[in-house]
Amino acid sequence: MLKEQKKALRAEMRLRLKQYDKTAKEKSDRNIFQKLLQHPWIQEAEGIYCYYSMPQEVDTIAFMKEMLRQGKKIALPVCENQNGQMHFSQIETLSSDEIIPQVWEIPAPVRDHPADFKKAVILVPGLAFTADGCRLGQGGGYYDRYLHQLPAEFRTIGICYDFMLLETLPCEIHDCHVHQVITD
Repeated sequence: MLKEQKKALRAEMRLRLKQYDKTAKEKSDRNIFQKLLQHPWIQEAEGIYCYYSMPQEVDTIAFMKEMLRQGKKIALPVCENQNGQMHFSQIETLSSDEIIPQVWEIPAPVRDHPADFKKAVILVPGLAFTADGCRLGQGGGYYDRYLHQLPAEFRTIGICYDFMLLETLPCEIHDCHVHQVITD
């Protein structure tokens, strides 16, 4: 039952993202970018486990560029296969010779430099969140598997547009929650 609800909600949220007005999206991206820059967890972090945003996701590219400019360490996920396993690899730049589309056409680092940041924040993508941190991902389980094995001191932040913050979501026992959600 929950699987069918999740599947239908994913389709609905993907459609809403596809139809999101470009000008409104750009404004929302700038607002989220500013909120991230001012967030104390981000300011205190040694490194940020981020993701390379796809066109319909909250833009993380400007944020990563600013973090690298400030001397923060950045790592991106590398999907090891199509069976839900991933790890994070540290990057030095966002250049096209360092990051290319890989599994699922998701941009990922070419060279593998496993990230091991001691004081870190993980920005977690999603199709929808609730205020208490429940998350609806793309359906592959990559982040759920990864987040379950993290040390307790790692802080997670879900980022999304206002319309992606829902009152409730179908959540299963294996679905990981994020500590905070930032919207525009």
